[in-house]
Amino acid sequence: MDFSLIAEHWGVLWDAFLLTIYLAIGILGISTPLALVLALARESSIRPLSWLSAAYVNTFRALPVLIILYFTFYALPQLGFTLEPAEAALLGISIASTAYLTEDIRSGLLSIDPGQYHAAKALGLSYSHTIRRIILPQAIRIMIAPFMTRAIIIVKATSLASIVAVSELTGKAYALMSITYRAFEFLAVAAVLYLFLNAMLALLQAYAERRYALK
Repeated sequence: MDFSLIAEHWGVLWDAFLLTIYLAIGILGISTPLALVLALARESSIRPLSWLSAAYVNTFRALPVLIILYFTFYALPQLGFTLEPAEAALLGISIASTAYLTEDIRSGLLSIDPGQYHAAKALGLSYSHTIRRIILPQAIRIMIAPFMTRAIIIVKATSLASIVAVSELTGKAYALMSITYRAFEFLAVAAVLYLFLNAMLALLQAYAERRYALK
């Protein structure tokens, strides 16, 4: 293993790693609130909202993420919407991740005893107040594990952004391989950085589970 190559190109690898983190945070930041809205809509008594949410989830869970990425990067410009590579990757992966996160959040909401909704209604609490102050605080404890697992999956999914010319960690490692004809060094560094980032998320999950454990 030629460590001098790693030292020589460490700056660009680190920038690519930071871009990977930026993409992952951006995807989670977009997907999480949208998924919460869709999960609530899915369980709504308003049928059109429930049907629309179900249609979104079932459609985008059925499509490969790569197809969605190709659509946002190559097909949208034909409809008049041209995006930068990073923007296209952010949008495409967020669309897919929202569908999966919706089901993760919905499973947490469904785990709460329906009697709590009825009790809150009997006390005269509004629906929004019931969700914010009674249902979500309990559901979050149950959703920690699936949410953090989804976050780790999203970090790995950012590697697909290299397909649409985003120089994140995988894309930059491949570019350096092509220039230097040295695969092992750059793939090893990329793997270690992914392992480091996902290990931090796993530790965060363990901390959150202890912090919010049911007493």
